[in-house]
This record gives sequence, C-alpha cells and structure tokens, in this order.
Amino acid sequence: MNHRSSSKPMLYTLGFLFCLISAFAVFFTGVKVGADKVEAKYEKLNADGQSSESFAYYRQTDLVTFYHNVFSPYREFKRNWNEQVDLLIRGSGADRTEILKNLRNLADGAYSQVTQDSIFDESPLLKQGQLNILKSLRLFSEAAGKASSASGKAQAAKVLKNGEFAAGAVRYGLLAQSNYYASMLKWGSQKNSSIPSETGNLKTIPLAKWNKMPLLQKNAAIAEIMLNRSIFEDYEPQDVTAKIDNLTHSGKAASLKLKDIQSATSLLVSTGAIRERDFSRWRQQYYSKETVPQLPFFYD
Repeated sequence: MNHRSSSKPMLYTLGFLFCLISAFAVFFTGVKVGADKVEAKYEKLNADGQSSESFAYYRQTDLVTFYHNVFSPYREFKRNWNEQVDLLIRGSGADRTEILKNLRNLADGAYSQVTQDSIFDESPLLKQGQLNILKSLRLFSEAAGKASSASGKAQAAKVLKNGEFAAGAVRYGLLAQSNYYASMLKWGSQKNSSIPSETGNLKTIPLAKWNKMPLLQKNAAIAEIMLNRSIFEDYEPQDVTAKIDNLTHSGKAASLKLKDIQSATSLLVSTGAIRERDFSRWRQQYYSKETVPQLPFFYD
C-alpha cells in the first residue's frame, strides 16, 4: 500500500517532465519553422531587389514627374544656396547670422517641397535619386546649423564648404543628379536601340570616342564626372556637354591640345567657362536630331 502511494508522486513528476519536454519541443519546432519562413521571405525580397533593375522601365512620364516634384525644387535650392554661401565667403556687409538663418530655411523649405512619398517603385534609379536629394537637403540644414556656432564669417564659410555635413550633402546631391541622368540614358536606350543603357568605362574618354556618343550618354558621363570631382555648381551636365562639344566643333580643343573629356572638363571648370543654360545656346546647332525626353531644361 505504501509502495503504491509513494509511486504516485513519481508518476506525476514524470508526467510533468514529459509535458514540459513536449512543450519545449513544440516551441522550438515552431521557432525553427518561423525562422525558416522569415529567412525565405527575406531571401525572396533580396532576390527581388537584386533583379529589380533588370525589369525596370523608365517612362518619360516618370522623368517629367521627377523633374517637377524632386529635381526642380532642388535645382532652385542649389542656386540660392550657392549664392548665399558666396556672400559669406566674400565677407560682404550682410549679417552672418541672417545668412545662416536663410541657408537653414532654404534647406528646410526645399525639403518640404520635394515629394517625400515613394512614387518611383518601378524605376529604381529615380527612387534612389529621390532619397538622395532628401538626404542631401537634410544634411544641408544640419550644415547651416553647425556653421551657426562658428566664430566669424570665414570659419562659418569653411564649415559650409568643407565641413562633414556639407561634404555629405554635396555628395548626396550629386549622386541624385547622376541617378537622374542615368535614368534618362536608360529611357533613351529603350526608345532608340543605338543608345546604350550604360555610360561605359569613364576612367578616360578620348575626344574621338566622345564625338561618337549620343547626347544622353554624354550627359550621364558628365554627371558621373561631376560626382567624382564634387562639382556642385548652378549649371547642369548638359551645359558642360555643350561647352565641350563647342570646343571640339570650333577646333579649340585641338589647339589647346586636349585629348580627353576629363582634361577638357578640368580646364572649363577651373577657368569658370561654363554657365547655366549653355546647352540652350547650342541646342539647335548641335542637338536638333538627338533623342531626349521632354524635360524643360532640354527645350527652354
């Protein structure tokens, strides 16, 4: 009798342990299955992300939408930012505090103007360009705030030209520009089989090769050169293209012994020879038969 009663607690204990082990087994099996599902999900998302460019389609309507909702507000901001920073560098009579306040307001105002909703899901380069411009404007605002604590105009100007925030802002802005012009090249290649979808090797572009390139490829190449050299000016890549093309067509490139586009760009930038709207000056003369999207800066 005593033996039978003493075995009951043991049976209860063994039963409890069995249930506990079973519960743990079910739990860890569930975790494993869930983890496998999550891993499979992210592997699929990663694969979709990697292959998205292969199935991307760049429509003219998207290029126009990007221009009006993203690029144009940033373009206007860049022009005003450069003008205000130039005032600071020249040490004009304008109040430093007022200039820095204006700069921060410019960046914040442009940020609110740029469309922040993701509207380019089918065009990865445009989507990335939109994000890069928003990052650029946020960093420009931070740069203006950082410069406010600087002592004197010279120090503030240094922060705005060479500071960490400003350098990052310029890079993101130029990266967005490169994204946009690469998108135009993609669009052109889908419209015209003679236009490549990529810029190709940009280490050195001989003038002979340059002269055979379509306009959209030239512009995309210049956008990459501007990115690599941190050329953050009011003019656009097509203005640089037009200035170089005029050099070659007029024979000045040969007389200056210029052999490649990189050296030609360096010369033009260093001498301040490029102006906003230079493309418009030679649009009819050099580019009347080129395939370009219907964007204002190609037709104004």
